[in-house]
Amino acid sequence: MVEDLVPNLRAALAGILPQGWRDSAPWGYPGQSELALITGVFAAQLHAQAVADVADSVMRRRPGSLLDDLADLEAVDPVDLRRIIGERWGDSTVLGVPRRRADVIHEAARLLVHTGVRTSRDLQDAAITRGDHLATLLQSVRGLGPGTWASIAFMSHASVLPDDAVVALVRDSLEAERGDVVLDREKVGDLIRLSAARMAVDERVLSYALGRRAEELAREKGIVAAS
Repeated sequence: MVEDLVPNLRAALAGILPQGWRDSAPWGYPGQSELALITGVFAAQLHAQAVADVADSVMRRRPGSLLDDLADLEAVDPVDLRRIIGERWGDSTVLGVPRRRADVIHEAARLLVHTGVRTSRDLQDAAITRGDHLATLLQSVRGLGPGTWASIAFMSHASVLPDDAVVALVRDSLEAERGDVVLDREKVGDLIRLSAARMAVDERVLSYALGRRAEELAREKGIVAAS
């Protein structure tokens, strides 16, 4: 049973996660779908201060807006969206993909609106009721991969299953203890939720920390493979 592995994962976390991980997760924008989408795209590849600068620029250039209607974001011309994002990052491109982040955001907003997702509540509900469809839809956008979708979901406080990298990290950390328990995405998600509850920490905070660690390990493996 997955529940039986909770003590093992809790013990393994000390060797997986860095000190201070409980305080490392940004709060995000659970009531502002536009900001969640914009910052989610940037947070997938940039450091926290850069993401905060983008959010600040958007809020200053959209005064009076609640920033919780993706139809409003879709209505913004992509060129104007670059200005709203700000001089430093408005023209920036996705790492590894020659496409502006502003264009990625605009296309993602359009697809979400056309599937009936406009507000933060819409996004949170859709992540629960049709999460796989939503993930597939957004990942059809050039420059928006699984990590970026996870970042958008995190910023909006939408519940999604862990990605393959996190699943692999948890599996490896429990290799000796899990026996014949098959740890797929659903079971790893349950294990993270149960472990977070036992540790009195928000599930999204633990998920965020595991996701960041999985990304670091993937980068380290890439460096080793290339050397």
